[in-house]
Amino acid sequence: MKTSTETLIAAMRILSQDIQSDDGAANAAVAEAGERLAEQHMRIAKLEQENDALRADLLLWENGGPLP
Repeated sequence: MKTSTETLIAAMRILSQDIQSDDGAANAAVAEAGERLAEQHMRIAKLEQENDALRADLLLWENGGPLP
């Protein structure tokens, strides 16, 4: 079973707080990875929505409807 992206993001945020490292580098790396994953997740969701809208427009056009 695959863990959801939201769960991974939450886990990375928690780990970035809980990791014990002398210089904080591990904490910063995990925190940044979590933030980048969250940003990518949001971008992908937006692109999927835009793609769905374009596919709907294309389907409408292919069936004689108006051009977008």
